[in-house]
Amino acid sequence: MIDYQHLNLQQAVELGLRNNKNILISHLKQTMSETKEKDLKMERLPDIEFHTSYNQVSNLFQHENGVFGKATKYDIINGMYDFTLSASIPVYMGGKIKNAEKKGSIDSEISTLRTQLDERQLKMEIITAFLQIHHLREQQDLINEKMKEDSVNIKQVKALKNNGVVTFNEVLRTSLQLSNHKMSWTELDNDIQIAEHKLKTILSLPDQQEMHTDTEDLVSENAEIPYINELTDTALQKNESVEITKKNLSLKEIDQKIVKANYLPKITAGGEYFLKYPNMMFFPPEPYAYRLGMIGVNLTYPIENLYKNKYKMQEARENIDLAKLQIEEKEEDLKHHVYEAYKKFEETDQKVKIAEEAINQAKENYRIVKTKYINKLSLITELIDADNTYLEAQSNLISVKINRQLKYYQLQYTIGNL
Repeated sequence: MIDYQHLNLQQAVELGLRNNKNILISHLKQTMSETKEKDLKMERLPDIEFHTSYNQVSNLFQHENGVFGKATKYDIINGMYDFTLSASIPVYMGGKIKNAEKKGSIDSEISTLRTQLDERQLKMEIITAFLQIHHLREQQDLINEKMKEDSVNIKQVKALKNNGVVTFNEVLRTSLQLSNHKMSWTELDNDIQIAEHKLKTILSLPDQQEMHTDTEDLVSENAEIPYINELTDTALQKNESVEITKKNLSLKEIDQKIVKANYLPKITAGGEYFLKYPNMMFFPPEPYAYRLGMIGVNLTYPIENLYKNKYKMQEARENIDLAKLQIEEKEEDLKHHVYEAYKKFEETDQKVKIAEEAINQAKENYRIVKTKYINKLSLITELIDADNTYLEAQSNLISVKINRQLKYYQLQYTIGNL
């Protein structure tokens, strides 16, 4: 049973894979591709046909003295009918049927790869949404702590004002700081609701379904940077886009074989068995029904393809060359994307360290300025500036840590592990 009030990442991914419209479309296309593959295999089966007819025939008039001369009338058998059962089966089609089956199988494999890619894209989208919600909540919690601290500061400033140490203007400035933080908290709260609604849309949940995410333990501090060479090798083996371009090359090579088959003869075997009336095999025809069966082999050779097929073969070769270049281009792009994702993830490690140092500096600065303010050695504006600087440093650390986790997932997505 899914707890929609505390929906975790794993549950969200399962819901998305089950409900998301794009994934459902992708699965349906995969099923359609598999159905088409099965349909192509039916081409090997014989074609069977039943035919029957009945005709009422007039007497025969023969013009011995020209069309406008008097004709001689001959009475013939006026009723004709037949019942015919025929069958034919392809014996040799130059490899067209076999290669069409191979194309159907590869198309099915490509459809499966595209479904896998769509599912991985959905997972990445859900993870990104969860990290965004987590980021907003962490920022909101930070602002909430600042609001509590603002309330304490206001009490302290009011006490100093009652003792005549500070002016009423300083009470107003500290109250304004609290108001600003309340406004930020409200904005973050709305952003969280919007982000959760977007996630609900991704998961294709009904509008009336209330949903809140559980983002606890979403960010890990232990995400390690693997070696770039290993990442590139993994990406080239697992990435669906590269594999699809390779499958596309196989399709183009099969297309070339199908075009080449136009130069080859086509052989079919077949036969028919029929019952006809009257017996037209004799002359004059006899008013009797007769039965006859035939079986044999047909060979056809399209001579015109010797000159018509030239440019089709050239086009097939050009399509193969294009597909090979597309593989090289896709592999080069993938290597760059892996390198870029790796460097961006590596960069976040440095940013976390810098952000942690900045927090320590901002915290110490705030402590010093606050001590000075209490001893009337600094102004309220300096205290507020120091407080804002400390808040900004805390907020930045939250952002870079969550961004580090996001870059880790993006790296895993790029190499095909997600």
